[in-house]
Amino acid sequence: MEEEMNQKNIIVKVEKERVEFKKLILENPNYFDTFPDIKIEPVFPMSVNTKYEELRCIGFYPDQDLLEAIISVKLPYGYKGNLCSQGSYEYVRFFIDWNGDGDFSDPSEDVGIVSVNVHDIPDGEKVCLENTKPISYAVTLKIDSRKLKCTIPNMVKVRAILSWDMQPQAGNPGFTPVWGNVVEKFIQIKPVLKWRDISKVSDLKLFGVDPSILDLDIPVSKLKELNPAELKEIYKDKHIPEHRFNFAELKTIADKVKLDPNLMVKYKLDPKFSEIVENIGPILAEKPSTRYEQLHCVGLNYDTDTLEATLTVKQPYGYNGSLCTKGSYEYVGFWAYIWDQIEQMCHWKYLGLSSVNVHDIKNIPPEGLQYAVFLPVDLSGLKDKCSKPKIIKIRAILSWQTPPAPNDPNHSPVWGNKVDALIQIKPGISIGPGEQISFISVVGGMAVNKISGNSETTIPSSIGDGYANGVNALESPFGGVVSICGHISNPPNDPVDADKLKYKVQYKKSGDTWQDITNKFRIYISTWNGINWSQSPKDQVAVGGYYKYEEDLTPPVQRFVDASDYSGGSVLSDWHTPVPEGDGLYEVRVLLFKPGAPPAPDVPADHISSNVVKVMIDNTRPQAEISLDAGPCTKYKVGDTITGKFTATDVHIWQYSLAVEPSVPVPPAISPAGETYPALPVPGRTDEVFELVTASDTTPCGYVIHLYVWDRTIVNNYMQGNQKGATVGFCLLKQE
Repeated sequence: MEEEMNQKNIIVKVEKERVEFKKLILENPNYFDTFPDIKIEPVFPMSVNTKYEELRCIGFYPDQDLLEAIISVKLPYGYKGNLCSQGSYEYVRFFIDWNGDGDFSDPSEDVGIVSVNVHDIPDGEKVCLENTKPISYAVTLKIDSRKLKCTIPNMVKVRAILSWDMQPQAGNPGFTPVWGNVVEKFIQIKPVLKWRDISKVSDLKLFGVDPSILDLDIPVSKLKELNPAELKEIYKDKHIPEHRFNFAELKTIADKVKLDPNLMVKYKLDPKFSEIVENIGPILAEKPSTRYEQLHCVGLNYDTDTLEATLTVKQPYGYNGSLCTKGSYEYVGFWAYIWDQIEQMCHWKYLGLSSVNVHDIKNIPPEGLQYAVFLPVDLSGLKDKCSKPKIIKIRAILSWQTPPAPNDPNHSPVWGNKVDALIQIKPGISIGPGEQISFISVVGGMAVNKISGNSETTIPSSIGDGYANGVNALESPFGGVVSICGHISNPPNDPVDADKLKYKVQYKKSGDTWQDITNKFRIYISTWNGINWSQSPKDQVAVGGYYKYEEDLTPPVQRFVDASDYSGGSVLSDWHTPVPEGDGLYEVRVLLFKPGAPPAPDVPADHISSNVVKVMIDNTRPQAEISLDAGPCTKYKVGDTITGKFTATDVHIWQYSLAVEPSVPVPPAISPAGETYPALPVPGRTDEVFELVTASDTTPCGYVIHLYVWDRTIVNNYMQGNQKGATVGFCLLKQE
């Protein structure tokens, strides 16, 4: 009763334009005057309202082509329900101006859309908090970037459009959100450094390389690391201070002086050391400078438990070399301010470190370049049920070239700054200290809460279990290689190979028995040892059905399993479908080998099961047929109307298109040109009539009509659909 009263009070505070937003748009698409082309009189002109949410920052992680955005959710109400409900979604669509013409409307400049689930979260008990708003959420999109050689900096402008409860229109960079805002920033695309960066076989052959024998992870060329003398020469007319380009050496001296102040006396008395005294002075002053870089936003990727931060690189020089050198690193350390049950007090817990490689780029835009870092974190010990929202404070400290000290959450970097932010931890099973549980968070590139029929599902399906719903999917099954991603809580800290956790991944069709997934797959392990970063590929090979768990999120030595293309998380296994059992509804799970584990139904002894996720599999290609009423290769004359039939069907139909080739000045006009689900009914069109109208000025030519049909399957973790095509040709002659 009390909860109902509180909900009613919340509703009273929210304006009609928010509560009935979709209803108002359906009644009058131009209700808010955001679609003036419709020529319907607006009722309540309003746009770009950031009262409830605001897109604050954009960043880019060049090593993995990850676009990131940080959203602030500002109020405790106005998001269509509490954490135990479906809530609502914040959508961000990204556009990239690849050719620099400023319009974002060329083909492929709409690079995709992502979303985050948000809810009404009341301002409740403030444990280790001064405030409970705003809450910072992060969204991430992997893009297919266009890489150039390192001598040509590739800086492009990104436009990000935030829109609450309504997806920004695909291909429309001018979309005006009612609730939300638009941000534009410049990013830098990483140049070609490894053969993997040259993804097309044809491109590799241009380099005289046989793709079949090439290790794609070896570098194209070796990057040079510039020494202080070389940097001094490069920067002599760039006004870069020595305590910037020779920072590592001078900081070592400054640290010695801090330990033994008598050294400073010695340096000051000896004229030979006057330059050292001058250069280490700013380092000893501990006054952070943001002249060259500045950290702006911190947020949590809600679905993958990944902390993300964005920063601006401001100057053209001062980063220890061009893109053809090793450059330098921006380090970001993360801490969480949480309650210590034993000490009965709040304390800062170090979560780990991340970094991004930066360089001198001569023609940097005046507003700088936006970079991002990310850090997978184990928040399993802080999760709670949906009726108990969990908000914690995160601190991020940016420090150029030297990592912030892990035992000092108040560290003052010489170059950099610190930012505090609030994050909301996704509800889940609370895990005790040291308890080891496996859990699946992402399947086939889709967060489990966006797959129907599972305990975590927030977007149900009208057609059954196992279907994905989200910004990049609509009642979609899965096919091809399906990556199963997740984590195991509290893995051993820096274990030797023999002590690593063992797990197996299994699938079964309804009513069948569990089968092991034993495919070999490649992961990329990034390791931070407290001094240096390194990355290496590793092939995960199942031994006796078990893989070894490679992730270790506990400092000081941390190992992160980087996501494969479009997988969306830390990969536990790649499930290669189709399987012998064929298409249909399956379940997948992860079994952690744990001797002495308590018995559980349908779980083998000495094992702990993850959440079981239902997944619909469809690898069957659509049906595509096309014919002319007069038969194939028929000759027509300009002015004739050409008719025919086509079939475009599939159990999970997505779209079809009809197109005429070749491209000529005046081709015949074909109708229909295509349809897309859900306007296209299931299972599609059978023996549907099409028509080509030729006019007196239609170009005489030999033509081919192409029919393309796609289903809605997420193939290889990406919404591309299974495809099939069909063609028919005819000849169009001049009138005699």
